[in-house]
Amino acid sequence: MERRTALLLGASGLVGGELLKLLLQSDLYRCVTIFVRTPLPIKHEKLQQVVADFARLESYERYFYVDDVFCCLGTTRKKAKTKQQFIQVDYEYTLRAAALAEKCRAKSFLTVSSVGANPCSPFFYQRVKGEVEEALQRLSIPSLHIFRPSLLVGKRREFRLGEMLAGWLLCRLPFLFVGKWKKYKPVDAHQLALAMFYRAASAANGVHIYECDELARIS
Repeated sequence: MERRTALLLGASGLVGGELLKLLLQSDLYRCVTIFVRTPLPIKHEKLQQVVADFARLESYERYFYVDDVFCCLGTTRKKAKTKQQFIQVDYEYTLRAAALAEKCRAKSFLTVSSVGANPCSPFFYQRVKGEVEEALQRLSIPSLHIFRPSLLVGKRREFRLGEMLAGWLLCRLPFLFVGKWKKYKPVDAHQLALAMFYRAASAANGVHIYECDELARIS
């Protein structure tokens, strides 16, 4: 089997960090490129770190000539400060990355969305996620994979008290997540990263959307 190449955006985040480990450990990939704002303290023979200005994403077009583009970009309303800054990261950067993947004929584009994503949602976060999903599906990428996790749990670089407490509490109340509520169950970031890795390896063409309760089966 011919070994693949990958580009990962968001490698410093919770899911991106887990995914980077999997890509570097796997024999499936011969080269892994990541875009970072500051270099990560990681050395590996097949890792290429590119210090990138995401506002000028199109100037890094040459790095999009890969098999698989993984997009783990994302922020929070609190961290973004304003709605426009949130839209810039979660909508604009993601869509521009996907457009470059399409232009450079990447085989697949895999991205992290959110449970409840809906362009008609009354909630700002879910509405933006739904809008970017809708926009992504208008592109002509052979294999598009959209993952809709609920609350992500794992060891983050930055401390988020609210998420930590919510994750601790909800993980101890599994009986709440049955039937139609299964997709709201908190998911471990490593499990999500595994699901993204396996779906890229499957090379399944078309548009694929995965709800949170499907991630365990995939990974």
